[in-house]
Amino acid sequence: MTVGFYDDRSRTCFTSDCFGAPMPSADLADGGTADAVAPEDLRAGQPLWATADSPWVHNMDVDKYLATIRPVREMDPEVVLSTHLPPATGLTPLMIDTISGAPGADPFVGPDQQALEQMLAGFEPSAAEARGAPADVPTPVPGPPT
Repeated sequence: MTVGFYDDRSRTCFTSDCFGAPMPSADLADGGTADAVAPEDLRAGQPLWATADSPWVHNMDVDKYLATIRPVREMDPEVVLSTHLPPATGLTPLMIDTISGAPGADPFVGPDQQALEQMLAGFEPSAAEARGAPADVPTPVPGPPT
């Protein structure tokens, strides 16, 4: 279960997974605000997040699903703080419209084992980084004992 809450004094909606989206760059994911994300990237990323995080969304009665979103639309928060998205100010109508389409979005299909291993290998530090050296410093080659 995921719980969010709304602070009516600041008009801020604190969500957990709802409204999340993969970011197109580490810089956007690491800081800034969601309004720095191109609207088309947000419209593509939020359904992807929703279907990966909540695959059950495809099995829901659409009217019942939309009824769960309606209170957020009616609250009309100025700011949305999601665990998986930079702070979003003034984007609530766009984000609600986007996640409203999640039941009809393409289901998420994760990577197969080979693709997963390739992806994970990309996360491993280089030998130099593993030693604590910057990545662009060559690894020393041991010479003959002196």
